[in-house]
This record gives sequence, C-alpha cells and structure tokens, in this order.
Amino acid sequence: MPYKNNAVGLIKKVRKLFTTVNHTEITERFRLAEQALWASETYLNAILRYSPALISVKDLDGNVVLASDHFKLMANIDDAGFVGKNIFDVYPKDVAQSICDIDTATKTKQQTFEVELDLMHKDGSMHTYLMVKFPLRSKENRVFGVCTIGTDISERKLAENALREQQSRLNYMAFHDSLTGLPNRSLFYDRIYHGLARARRSNSKVALMLLDIDRFKIINDSLGHDAGDLMLKAIAMRLNEGVRDMDTVARLGGDEFVVVLEGVHDIEDVIFVANKLLVTLARPMEISGHEITSTVSIGISIFPNDGEVTDELLKHADIAMYKAKEAGKNNCQFYTKGMNATAVNYLLLENDLRRALELNQFTLHYQPQIDLKTGYLMGVEALVRWQHPDRGLVSPAHFIPLAEETGLIVPIGEWVLREACRQQKLWLDAGKKVGKIAVNLSPRQFRQKNFPGKVEAILRETQLAAEYLELEITESCAMEHAGETINQLNQLNQMGMYLAIDDFGTGYSSLAYLQRFPIQKLKIDRSFVNDIHDDMNDAAITKTIIGLAHSMQLRVVAEGVETQNQADWLRQCGCDQAQGFLYAKPMSPIQFESHFHGGRFCFDGTVIPLENYKMGT
Repeated sequence: MPYKNNAVGLIKKVRKLFTTVNHTEITERFRLAEQALWASETYLNAILRYSPALISVKDLDGNVVLASDHFKLMANIDDAGFVGKNIFDVYPKDVAQSICDIDTATKTKQQTFEVELDLMHKDGSMHTYLMVKFPLRSKENRVFGVCTIGTDISERKLAENALREQQSRLNYMAFHDSLTGLPNRSLFYDRIYHGLARARRSNSKVALMLLDIDRFKIINDSLGHDAGDLMLKAIAMRLNEGVRDMDTVARLGGDEFVVVLEGVHDIEDVIFVANKLLVTLARPMEISGHEITSTVSIGISIFPNDGEVTDELLKHADIAMYKAKEAGKNNCQFYTKGMNATAVNYLLLENDLRRALELNQFTLHYQPQIDLKTGYLMGVEALVRWQHPDRGLVSPAHFIPLAEETGLIVPIGEWVLREACRQQKLWLDAGKKVGKIAVNLSPRQFRQKNFPGKVEAILRETQLAAEYLELEITESCAMEHAGETINQLNQLNQMGMYLAIDDFGTGYSSLAYLQRFPIQKLKIDRSFVNDIHDDMNDAAITKTIIGLAHSMQLRVVAEGVETQNQADWLRQCGCDQAQGFLYAKPMSPIQFESHFHGGRFCFDGTVIPLENYKMGT
C-alpha cells in the first residue's frame, strides 16, 4: 500500500505541477495577446487619427464601422455623428455609392477596384481623391464589409492637367497660325490630303481657293505692321464666317490665305462662295482708327480637273490668282490650261521690267489738259510708257500693276518725276509754255519717308521752279492714312507746287478730311465720264463732285473725254478742264512739240477747231 500511496501522491504532485505550468502559460499567452491587441489598436488609432488619407470601413448595409479623423473632418461630422451612421445618409447617393461600392464588392471577384471622386472639403474647396476599395472577407471567403482608402491626388491632377494643356498648346501652335488662329500650312496639307481622299471615295470634287490681299504691302507700309496684323485678323474672321464648318480656311503666310471647299458637285456653288467672300471682304473695316477698304484676288483650282495632288492644285490656283490681279484685282479666276503660258510670260515680263530702267527703255508721253471755257492749254499730264525691244510698246495696264506688286514702282516713279521736271525745264527754256506738268504718284512712292525732301532734291537737280509742277495722288491713297497724307501734302504745298486728287469718286473720302487736304484740284475718274449721257447715277455723281469742288474753291478736271457731247455737258455743269482723246492722245515729246506754232500750241485735227487752242500760262 505504501507504494500505491506514493504513486497517488506523485500523480497529485505532477498534476498540480502541470496545472500550475499550464495556468502560467495561458496567462502569459493572454498577456501577450492583450499586448498585441493593444499594439494593433494603437497602430490603428494612430493611422485613423494622423493619416491624411480618407479611410473608412462599412458593413454591407453601408453603415460606417470606423473612419479616419481626416474623413470625419472633411465631412464636418464628429465621431459620434459619423461612426454608426449610414454612408448614404451622410453623402448624396452617387457620392456614397462611389465611396462604398458594396455592389461591386459583393458581386465581383475583384480584389481591389478604384475610382476618382471629387469631394468638397470643409472650407469649400474641391479636391480629387483616388478611392481604392477592397472587400473584407471572412474565413469562409464571405464578404462582410468594404474598406475604402482615399488619397488626395489634387496636386497630381493639376500637374497632369497643366501638362496636358501645355501639350495641347504646343500641338495647337504647331498646326495653327499664331496671329490669326487659322490652320497653318502644315494643318492645311493634312486636311486637304484627307479631303482629297474622301473626294476620291465619293466621286466628288474639291475646290481650292487661293486668296491674296490687294495692295496689302502698301497698307502695311503706310499704317504700320501692327495695323497690318489687325487687318489680317479681321480678314481671317470674315473668311471663317463666309464658309461652312466642314470647309477649311488656312493662312499660308504673309497675306495669302487658302479656302478648301469639300463635297463640291456644282461649279456654280464655288462661284457663289467666291463672290460671297469678295463682297464680305470688301466691306470697310476699322483699323487703328482708320476706315480701310481692302479687296482680294482669288484664284481657284478644282480637283481632279486641275490636279490630283495638293502641290499641283496650289500651283494652278496661284496662276489663276495672278490672272485675277491682272484683270484688275477684286475678282476671282478659275484656272485654265492656257494660264500656264500666261504665267511664264508674266515671269519673263517681271524679269524684263527689273532691267528696263538701267537699259533706258522707259519714255514719257504727254497729254494736254484743256480749259473747257476758253480752250486754253492749262497743262499736261506725264504718262510713262515702256518701249520693250521685243514686245514693242507695253501697255501701262500690264506693267504698272506688276511694278506696284514688286516694289519697282518706287524707282520707276522717281525716274518719271525727274524726267518730267527735266522736260518741263527744256520747254520753259525754249519759250514753250505748257502750263503745269502733272505727275501721278504711286501710293508706295508717296508713303516713302521724307518724300517731300526727294521731290525738293529733284527740283533742285533739274533747276525747275516748284510752281510748274503738279503732283497727283489717288483718292484711295489719300484716305489710307489721312493724318500722314495731310502732313506730306502740307510739306509739298509749302514748297509751292500744285496738288491734285486723282480718280476722285472711286474711293471713300471723308469730307472732313478732304477739307483739310491742302489741294487745288480734283480729277473726276473716267468711269463716270464714259456714261454721263446713259447713266443717271454717273451724271448725278459728276454734278455733285463739280459742285463739291467749287464749294471748296477747287478746280475740276474730267478725264477720259472722248466726244464733243461729253465736253459740252461737262462745260454746262461748270467743269473747269478736260483731257482725253477728243483733244489728243498721249504724245511723245517730239510729237507734242510738233503742235507748237509761233509759240502757240495747236492741234491740227478736225474734231476741235484750231482757234480753240490757245496758250495757257
């Protein structure tokens, strides 16, 4: 029995020992577990309190189980009013759905899903958050909630947007004209490439219209580049307004624009658009305090008739555009195959014109100006002629526009002025009094800096007194920059020469400015004289000009008088002087001198009796 008792006692001791050890182990495990739980809660509380992220946990009903302080601060709701609340009661349905997204968490197998959301902070500012959401699953893989972590990506979005805007601006600058905002040459080529491809598929036509502003360089030089830029912008705007949204208006550079019309089936439609643009662009525009009227010359080529590729269409439209300029500007011309030869001829003519001065190919012809009441010779107008060695006498209608366009009109105009003064001095020294000698000034020549000084130098060089010289500028030239015109004319007037406005009635003169011009004469444009018997409007305008001039103490000269009836009508209306084929065609100096007899100028034709021709002083 002692053995048994010892065994029982031993067992009790062992059991007691194990119980003590197990209790100690369990206690230690609990202690460690409590420490781990405390640490986890501490970590979680720290994250929820100090994290700048929007952290929230919702159950499947949308009730908030926990949330970060930043989330509660942003929602302007305290802990008691937020945790336990349903997210759909805190935010509008769409916002709450974006934050919670319970349906997505429960119906898909996605581990995470994202959405960008704009939320308003307590201070009223809008912030963009990237909301990363992931479902909370049990051991059985059952979703029991959704955790959402929102990161403020506002600064990143701003940077991305700024980068996109910068890239967009760079792309825009690469394909658009910086001044007008129109597509530039690069974008034009891209658009017409695709337009031609569409036309091939649909068996339609494409019209390419090349537009060049008439006299733009003169306007740009006289008013300044800033005014020229304003004018280009105004024209670009009018061009855009004159075409369909599907059409392309582009600026190729300088004062050249191009319009691409797609889906053309009838050429009449192209003519309609071209005429519409001509009318729209011819409306006066206000530029830097000046009313300016500008026109364009339009050349048109048609795909596929006039070319299959862009460069060919451009080349042919350019040829047609120069044809429009030759036809008097402010019109449109369609390309024809015969124009190629004309274009080559035009280029050769320009080359010859550049050498004409140095080869002494220019001459002056003189046309008399007659007093309508007395028949006296009151003066002569000097008119330049080009005697080409191969082409013969080249019409001024052909080479003057070319000289204007190329800038050669300035040296040619200076030669004309010097030669006219030289010839007048020769006649005066020989006792042949022809009255004043009139010289036309081109706008570009008149706008030169210190032009009065150049005139003074020529008078001094030729030893001609200023009183024997008359300078003429066109009405449109006078009005392009009226303030500068007044200044130039005042300087010339103070030198003692006669001043006249040529082609009067064809422009848009302001009476207020006209009264300020120190001029002595108005010249009625020949277009009114031609039809004074057949067109009541022309007759009325002519009478008005004569009355206006006389009210301002100005003399009036009618140009282009060809019949006795015209001369009689003008005389009855009080017109002072006339010139035209009725009296004499422009003559060379030798021909002109042949009409001097005994110190008197006589025309030995039969239209006007000889006794009507008397010497004007």
